[in-house]
Amino acid sequence: MCWSCGCGRPSDDHGDPRALTTEDLRAAADHADTDIPGVVANMVRTLALHRGRQAGAAKEDWAAVQVLKSVPEKRYTLGLAYPANRADVGKAADGFQDFVGPEALEEAAWSFLRKGGRIGIQHQDGTEGHGQVVESYLWPAGPWPQPNGYTVQKGDWLLSTVWDEPTWARIKAGELNGFSPQGGARRRQPSAEALANLRSS
Repeated sequence: MCWSCGCGRPSDDHGDPRALTTEDLRAAADHADTDIPGVVANMVRTLALHRGRQAGAAKEDWAAVQVLKSVPEKRYTLGLAYPANRADVGKAADGFQDFVGPEALEEAAWSFLRKGGRIGIQHQDGTEGHGQVVESYLWPAGPWPQPNGYTVQKGDWLLSTVWDEPTWARIKAGELNGFSPQGGARRRQPSAEALANLRSS
């Protein structure tokens, strides 16, 4: 995209100086002593902070599912699939409290897409198809504070999803409010270094 209209040509301003091009982003990156991904991350972070200050607008723009961004008319959420280096809030049904490092989380995210990126509802069989994953990525930049108090950290796994109407209604009502990966994993005793790298938020 020309970074503005979605044309797919990042350096074409279409003869209009108002169009944002790669050269504009490169100049902005040089000014801020960063790179283009850093500028884009800062723009997203600034947008999130701006929205967070508008309490009335935030109630309309943000739904559940540990939502970082939403577009209501598109039934879209950007949510935290799983954090890197952060222990679970509580113990799981098997009595363990787990966490995952960046490398293992990356492999899990890749495996999820390789297997079709299917999303079900509350771990119930036969509930796939209510949400379609449109983006899956590991957050590449520094801390990204959210209006709900959570801060996305580098390496966190994020999912962008478009939901069907019934599920979107449940998300907006707060009935569905988080992602919970399902599948098998091999648990191992964490090293002292892994434990030292754990974060509290």
